[in-house]
Amino acid sequence: MHRAVLVALAATLLAAAQARAPADISALTRPPAPAEGVAYSAALEGRKAATLRAVEALSGGAALERALASGDSGWLLTPRYTALVRFGLWDELIALGPPADSRAPGLAAGYLYGRGVALAARGRLDEARATLAELEHLGASVAPDARAGANRLADLVQVAVPIVAARIAASEYAATDAVTALERAVEAQDRLAAAQPSDWFFPVRDLLGAQLLIAGHPVEAERVYREDLRRNPGNGWALRGLVAALRAEGRERAAAASARELALAWKNADVRLSASAFWFAGPDHTRCECERAPSGDR
Repeated sequence: MHRAVLVALAATLLAAAQARAPADISALTRPPAPAEGVAYSAALEGRKAATLRAVEALSGGAALERALASGDSGWLLTPRYTALVRFGLWDELIALGPPADSRAPGLAAGYLYGRGVALAARGRLDEARATLAELEHLGASVAPDARAGANRLADLVQVAVPIVAARIAASEYAATDAVTALERAVEAQDRLAAAQPSDWFFPVRDLLGAQLLIAGHPVEAERVYREDLRRNPGNGWALRGLVAALRAEGRERAAAASARELALAWKNADVRLSASAFWFAGPDHTRCECERAPSGDR
C-alpha cells in the first residue's frame, strides 16, 4: 500500500469514531464484531492491508457511542492505534490528533500508547517521555471499574506503560532496561482475562524476543518465542523470531524446520519482517518498509 494512502487512512480512523450517532450496541459486545476479529487475525498473519481495512470498518461513524453504551471505556476502538504500532507506521501515528471525547478514557489510553511508542521509535524522546507521563497519569486516575473489553482499563494500561518505557530505553540503546520493561509488560499481559480476540492487540512476547536478540540473548529469546507460539499457534511474527534465535545459536537444522513453518504461516502476508516486531536498537530512521531489510541476526 502506498505510503500516502496509509497516511490518509490512518488520519481517517480518528475522525470516523468522532462522528457519533445512536445505534444498536450489540455489535460491540462479546462475542466481538466481525471487524475486530478480522483485524486481530489479519495482523497476526502479516496482512497489513486487510488489517487496516478491518480497523477502518471497526471505526465506523457510530462506533464510539456503541462502545460507550455497552459499558466499555472506548478501549475496543483502539485497534486504530495498536494496528499502526504492529506494522511500524510511526509517522502515521504521530500525525493523528488526540480523541476529543472525554467520556472515552480507554480510547485516550490507546492513543497515548501508540503515540508514545511512535515518538520514541523516531527518536523524539522528550516528547515520548511527556506522553508516557500522560499515560501513567491516566492509568493512576481512571475509575477502578472502567472497562476495556473483558478487562479493567487500569490493567490494560499496565501493559501499555512498560512498552512505551521499553521503546524509549531501546532508542537510547539501553538494552537491559528495555528487556526489564518488556518483561513487566509480558507479565501484565499474562494477567489479563481471556478474550476472543485478545483485548491486547498482539503478543508482547514478539517485542521481548526481538529485544533479547538485539541484546545478544538468543537462548532466552528462543524460550520467549516458544511460549508465544504455545499461546498463539502459527504466529508468523514469533516464528520469524524463532528462526533468528535458532540461527544465532548455530542450530541450522532446527532453524530450517521453523523457517518452513514460517513460510506456511506467512503465505498470505503483504509485509516483510526483519524481526519478530518492528523493534530496533536505537531510533528507527527508515522512511518505509522497503528500507527495513530482512536480517537473520534479529
